[in-house]
Amino acid sequence: MALASELFEAILDRYVQGEGEVVSFGTSELSEEFVKKVAIKIEAENVDISVVPTSARIAAILSEMNVPTTTLNEEEIDVAIEFVDQVDQYFNFIKRDSHSLVRDKMIAQSADELIVVAKEKHSVKRLSGMIPMEIAIFGWKRTLNQLSKFGEARLRIENGIPVTTETNYYLADVLVDDLFSLDEFNLSVLQIPGVIETGLFIGYADRAVLHNGSITVKSRMDYSKQNEIRHERLEGNFTI
Repeated sequence: MALASELFEAILDRYVQGEGEVVSFGTSELSEEFVKKVAIKIEAENVDISVVPTSARIAAILSEMNVPTTTLNEEEIDVAIEFVDQVDQYFNFIKRDSHSLVRDKMIAQSADELIVVAKEKHSVKRLSGMIPMEIAIFGWKRTLNQLSKFGEARLRIENGIPVTTETNYYLADVLVDDLFSLDEFNLSVLQIPGVIETGLFIGYADRAVLHNGSITVKSRMDYSKQNEIRHERLEGNFTI
């Protein structure tokens, strides 16, 4: 997913306001690029924010660019931004590009507001396809065998070796058809002892920023009070 610089800036201007905010970004290559934009905004506009780094690479970028940092042990998160692969009509989403699904899930749970960014064509009625799993290295073949009852399960390989997360686990991918019960699927796979976390995020996101040349923002209201989805548009055209 290639994003224009203008899109990054539009998201920053709308959702990263400063005033002592604590912000964070899920682990991914896009987040690393986004963090650089955050650093530029802080320096140019003297924005008062601190960032919870979620990976060693993000931490290195923040340190190099002198961005104030904090940790989940010290602060909860005001705004988190995730770049995701698929999002459904209820704001549940799948994230495949991750250096640690455990950390990403912790960030999602902590955030007062979680904003997900995806291509408009990846806004779907039902989630499906590859669901990533963070699994224990110990006995990983056995874990894959157990995951295979849900769909074709593969260990993720890059450059001929298994992908290891920053929390020192392997990543696996399970190919599934339409998920009719996200909660049931998530609970079932997490009952496998070797499965540490999944890339299926249920009930965390508050807004979905969908891009396809222009940007549409869908906002979920508090469903305990009212069943409403608000729509807004960010002005401008963006070269994707």
